[in-house]
Amino acid sequence: MSSGGFLPFRPLLSMASVLCLGLVLGGCAGTPIDPKDESVSLVFGYFDMADAPSNLQWASLKRYDAKEPVWYDMAARDGLIYHIGIASGSYQVEKFGGQGGIPLLTRTPYEYNFGTRGRNETAIRIQKSGVYFLGAYKFIERPGGLFKADKFQMKPIKEPSEKELLQRLITLLESDSDTKIYTRQIAWAKKRLAEL
Repeated sequence: MSSGGFLPFRPLLSMASVLCLGLVLGGCAGTPIDPKDESVSLVFGYFDMADAPSNLQWASLKRYDAKEPVWYDMAARDGLIYHIGIASGSYQVEKFGGQGGIPLLTRTPYEYNFGTRGRNETAIRIQKSGVYFLGAYKFIERPGGLFKADKFQMKPIKEPSEKELLQRLITLLESDSDTKIYTRQIAWAKKRLAEL
């Protein structure tokens, strides 16, 4: 079980991430991607944020086996996080976040550190192009008390299953106005779905 603390800020960066993600369904973060590139992979996972003080709007996938750090901003939709063009390497979710508070009154951006001292549960190694599952996790808040920061744990969960999340992801990719861009990613997802 991973644990970490969270901070209620990251206003401009999270909005920039959301705008960038909207342009290419993920993959900004200074790392341009081509969805038709045959060397990149489809990566997805799920975070249940029902008990969190915020929703989920973004997640940052960090490559930790490179000389220079590389991050990919993952899109988030109803807990499903995904990216359509991750290069080969070793990765894990480093941070994630969203907006909390009362809409139109006290909206506050939150940033959560998944826990990156060593590898966490989301760690994957991409050696050949395909589809990779980071797992499904539930946010469990642990109040820190007076004058202490709140903490949380990301507990692995079995539902929704990889199969259910793949079905949601396929529907999402197929609903895009230009489905032809994601032909390879959809084919990988359908192949993996048939294996489950």
